[in-house]
Amino acid sequence: MSRYTRVLVAVLVLSLVLAGVAWADGVVYRDGLAAPAQQQGTPGGKGGQQGQIQVGLVVLFPDGQVHTEVVKVPAGATVAAVLQKANVPVTITDTGWGPALCAIDSVGCPADNCFCDPQKFWAFYVQQGDKWVPASVGVGSYTPQDQEVVGFAWSGFDANYNPTVQPPFLTFAELIMPYEIPEPASMALLGGGLVALAGYVRRRRAA
Repeated sequence: MSRYTRVLVAVLVLSLVLAGVAWADGVVYRDGLAAPAQQQGTPGGKGGQQGQIQVGLVVLFPDGQVHTEVVKVPAGATVAAVLQKANVPVTITDTGWGPALCAIDSVGCPADNCFCDPQKFWAFYVQQGDKWVPASVGVGSYTPQDQEVVGFAWSGFDANYNPTVQPPFLTFAELIMPYEIPEPASMALLGGGLVALAGYVRRRRAA
C-alpha cells in the first residue's frame, strides 16, 4: 500500500471512529449493538419529560457478559414494565402472587415452567448507597424512581436463600457517560475529516 493510500485510509478511519462515539448513542449490549438514544433526565427529578422517567438496567449473564441500558418508561411503571421495554428479550409470566421473571435473553426457564431450575433464578437487586441489595419484592411490585438503577444476575442462593451472584455496580451517571458527545459534534468531526481528505486529494492532484 502506498503512502498516499495509507494517509487516505487513516484520515477516513479516524473521522468515522470519532463520529461513531456519538452515533453509538449509548451503551454496549451483550451482542455488541448500541442502545437507542436516550435523553438525560433532570437530576433528582421524579417525572422526567412528559410523565416519563429513565431507569438504569444492569444484567449479568452466566457467561460473564453484561447488558447495560437506560430504559425510558412512564412514571409509576414497575420493574416488570422496564424489562419488557428494554432491548433484551425477557420472559415474564403471571403467577398467583404477581409477575415472575422466568428468563432474560433465553437464559432461565420457559413461561409455562418458570421455576424449572431449583438451583438458579434471576436475582433482582436495587441500589442502596454504593452497593446492591436484594429487592424485598418482585419485579411486578417494585416501582423505580427516575434515574434509579436496578440489576439482575442469574444466581444460586445460600442457606438463607439469599442470592450469591451480583451484577457489576454501576451508577446512573456511569450508564449515561457514552451520551456526553452530542450528535451535532459527531457530524462536525466526520465533516472535518472528509474536508481534510478532500483537500489532501486536491493537493496531490495539483502536484
